[in-house]
Amino acid sequence: MNGKQVAALIGQRWEILNRLLGISRLQMAAIEQGQMSDLMRLLSEKQQPLNQLIELGDQIGAANEDRSRERHWDSDDVRERCREQQAECEKMNLELLAIEAACESKLSHNRDELRQRLERVDSGWQAVSGYADHSVKSTTGGSLDLSSD
Repeated sequence: MNGKQVAALIGQRWEILNRLLGISRLQMAAIEQGQMSDLMRLLSEKQQPLNQLIELGDQIGAANEDRSRERHWDSDDVRERCREQQAECEKMNLELLAIEAACESKLSHNRDELRQRLERVDSGWQAVSGYADHSVKSTTGGSLDLSSD
């Protein structure tokens, strides 16, 4: 694979990662604001670029198998720009991983918080139900014989 083809692949990877970063930032905002329908839409939107990134990874992997020292580049500037873009891709990939970990942590925290609230509500309902059952029994009372002998 020549340098021009490799540069094009790296350029595509950069574009996809940049798009995924944008979506992931919106994903975090949706989680923080509790907008689950937006979150589901964003997760669905991420699927296509993720699939593209996987396919592109296979192509880049094939390029890595070539002898890079023997690869023809149009110029040293093109080669250097490709290296810089590849380094930016690695940084973006790390940022994506960090955002995903933060999203997972925030969702986990939100889930635990919701479970605790539901447990408090359930405990409250159990107390109210117990009190209601007890008050019904005590107001019905027993039978009292009021007849005179």
